[in-house]
Amino acid sequence: MEWINIVQNTLNYIEDHLLEDINADKIASQFFISSIYFQKIFSIITGFTINDYIKNRRLSLAGEELAGNKIKIIDAALKYGYESPESFTKAFTRFHGFTPSSLRKGICQLNYFLPLNIKIDVSGGFIMSRKLIPNVEKLYQVKSENYMFPSCMRSVMAAFNEDQAYDFSFFAGVSGDFFTQLWLEPKWRYNDSYSNVCKASQKPIKAAFDACGFEYTYVDNTQIKENEAEMLQKIIASIDKGLPVLAFGIVGPPNCSIICGYAQDGKQLIGWSQFTGETNEDELIDQVCAENYFQVGNDLTHIEALIFFGKQKPRVSIAENIKQSILNIPALAALPSTDELRMGKDAFDAWADSLLCDEYFQDETMLEGPLDTYQSCVVQTGTNLFYLDDYLKNALTLCPEIEAQLKTLIDLFAQEKAAFDQLIEYQGGYFFEKDRKALLDKNFRDGLAKHVKAVGSCYEKAIQSIK
Repeated sequence: MEWINIVQNTLNYIEDHLLEDINADKIASQFFISSIYFQKIFSIITGFTINDYIKNRRLSLAGEELAGNKIKIIDAALKYGYESPESFTKAFTRFHGFTPSSLRKGICQLNYFLPLNIKIDVSGGFIMSRKLIPNVEKLYQVKSENYMFPSCMRSVMAAFNEDQAYDFSFFAGVSGDFFTQLWLEPKWRYNDSYSNVCKASQKPIKAAFDACGFEYTYVDNTQIKENEAEMLQKIIASIDKGLPVLAFGIVGPPNCSIICGYAQDGKQLIGWSQFTGETNEDELIDQVCAENYFQVGNDLTHIEALIFFGKQKPRVSIAENIKQSILNIPALAALPSTDELRMGKDAFDAWADSLLCDEYFQDETMLEGPLDTYQSCVVQTGTNLFYLDDYLKNALTLCPEIEAQLKTLIDLFAQEKAAFDQLIEYQGGYFFEKDRKALLDKNFRDGLAKHVKAVGSCYEKAIQSIK
């Protein structure tokens, strides 16, 4: 058992120093053991020479980084201990079966070599290969991208090598996210974007897919539960064709995420989310990708909806899409409120009125729910105002035929921004950094409600200015 412990400690040492200049002699010296004898024992227990084991771990990790478009080939060569891109390419090709450059160009099956874990037997090593769609950009790298459906669409368009103008702002505009405000009932439920809350209507989804010129298939939770095995095979087939799949709620809350790969013949689904999936702290590869990365089992029953990309179809120009997003504001303004969902000015009024309900603010222990919801409302309004000025000024350049309407919108949204800034100043920061317990003071909440309604009035003037 002493040698088992020494080999396990060796494996741990290799993981800790994998990107350093290590070899069998250096590692043996760390444990004060004869290098020749040590290498024989390591090979007998693990089935690998030390140098081969280090090489396999490095090339496995290099493949993951290159697949995620996180590093240049020349930088990967240097990082993982190769003197030149040529020597790295040869080793990479022998290990994975294709060149690093081909990984950037299409779908390739990476060989994934896990860290060994010595118990009584040996576990780890090669597992069934993964299939990943290359160049699918990580979500939430820009922290102001608070709407996950537009962020996912931006990432997929980048993977398809589409025009860079198909960015987060474009999709948040054409889907209607920038021009809507929501409030969910009963009071103090967490709010979210129009494209998420109203996805079942498919209005924001269809608007986004029409704008970028792709057909799509929307599958709701009922259909997923009734045909789970079929849906899983459809996901795998889509990945095989190089088409990511959007999933609402695959990990964390029911926000939009991207499935862009699978492992173990579909037993594991891989992708990007606002939330981190399952990771193993002993696996260096998981730690490299951990933030916003998920690898989860193939249970689909908790997913609210799946969206499959179809074939391309005719589309209009970027300028025409942005123009239509502006001209569509009256339709968004006309969306009716219901008992469960308040829209537009009604949402601001419901937000303000909820602050006047004393039963939710009896003591500090009751503040968690209202604070969470309040902050989600602030984030929605703040996100819209953060992006709208640039979005509208870009529209002014692209759509001179509606110049007068755009200038009016810019001025009116600037007024809303000023009212919003006054709200933030009054409450002591975006998230009540000054004193969250101020919410227990009814007079403070009265003032807060007036500020919220003032923001709502400015919003209403802006969206009603478009005829």
